Amino acid sequence: MLSLCIVCFSCKDAGSPDSLDSFPSKKYTLDDNGQIENTEMYISDFEPASDCKGCHFDHWEEWSQSMHAYAMKDPVFFSGWNAEQGNRQDTGERFCIQCHNPAAFVAGENLAGYANAEDLAGSGLPEVITEGIGCDVCHTMTDLSPTVHTQDAVAATAEYHLNPGNIKYGNIQNPVSNSFHESEYNPIFSNSEICLPCHNITIRGVEAEITFSEWDRISSTAMGLFSCQECHMPVVTRPAAVGYPDREVHSHTFVGVDLDLSISAEENPQFDIVTDLLRNALTIDFGTPYDSLVSNVIAGDSLIIPVTVTSLTAHSIPSGVPFAREAWLEVLVTDNDNNTLYQSGVVSDTTSLDISSDSDLLLFTAYLIESNGDTTGSVTDVSSIINNSLMAFSDRYKKYKVEEIPTDITGEIKIRTRMRFRSFKPDILRGSHQNLLENLPIFDMAEDSAVVNISQ
Repeated sequence: MLSLCIVCFSCKDAGSPDSLDSFPSKKYTLDDNGQIENTEMYISDFEPASDCKGCHFDHWEEWSQSMHAYAMKDPVFFSGWNAEQGNRQDTGERFCIQCHNPAAFVAGENLAGYANAEDLAGSGLPEVITEGIGCDVCHTMTDLSPTVHTQDAVAATAEYHLNPGNIKYGNIQNPVSNSFHESEYNPIFSNSEICLPCHNITIRGVEAEITFSEWDRISSTAMGLFSCQECHMPVVTRPAAVGYPDREVHSHTFVGVDLDLSISAEENPQFDIVTDLLRNALTIDFGTPYDSLVSNVIAGDSLIIPVTVTSLTAHSIPSGVPFAREAWLEVLVTDNDNNTLYQSGVVSDTTSLDISSDSDLLLFTAYLIESNGDTTGSVTDVSSIINNSLMAFSDRYKKYKVEEIPTDITGEIKIRTRMRFRSFKPDILRGSHQNLLENLPIFDMAEDSAVVNISQ
């Protein structure tokens, strides 16, 4: 399973913190397999996103292009979800659905048996289910969920505090009344914790998908650190609803690093904002606190290229599902005639990176390890993790060595570095998702260049 950002709590009542005294929530209970035993919520309690379109068109349009709206359309998700149902017949369906379709989860709607997005879309199920993570999932939240953990059974136990119905909650203080629904201000919408329960998970004590924890560990030592919303839901000025005056509201693009790979990157309406997000995530500089790049090298000698990669991001790079992603440093050294003297991390768009064939490769990624010591692509089979991500706001130093500059070249040596990123390792998509691989972009996050003069 690849994209399962799930969290769990002790398997019985989805109990409520004291703060819920002022904001009600409807309750549900789960059995040990994550199946609903009792619930106060029904699918009919949730309104589809299309009902919001008339008054909140800009918000709806941004959401419709986001990965939230893609949650039940992604063929990679369906592959993993069906594999999980086959591997864990008692718990697999609910484990994935608890975050990819929260409304169906809390209402106890079983979605087993749908092989792909097309089957689900043609099922006749309510739009609230087929749309994935719609508006009402977030805007009926009344309190925050804790970070939780799941063990060997990998049963769904996500804790939601929802009050679906006529009241919509948000971060606008003193909202303007309207005839369609009631509106209430709730301060939780300004907190990063609103992204839980779906963006933090440990399995068997392994920190498999912990974007929130990565941020939280930094925020606890950095007073006033910006929230998740500031990067992933940036503030824009426009009406909160059609016909109302301009005000500051949050974009609902939920921009991250993933794109709908069923279309080319250039066609994707989120391509530019994903590019901008990644271009502001880190920097590359020649030199380290211990070494500087020389301005001259004698022909026949070796050239040392020290590089510093600095994170500008409040969580790890990559994050979310780091075991599916990779960011790496490309280094290309050429002479005046563009002959290659050295290279590392130079790959084609669909070539998988291999540390064994490029021992100098600086690669930020993670690897899931099963109990037998083998790597796995299934997060639910994880026993340990090798995580080589770039930590939040940290530096990584690397030195490259060009052995014996040829004695027959003159002029200067050109050095180019680029930090590159892709949201999927190509081997994950190869085969059954080959068509998606063709649309997988490689982003350039940062770059730097330098020249070194050659002396005879």
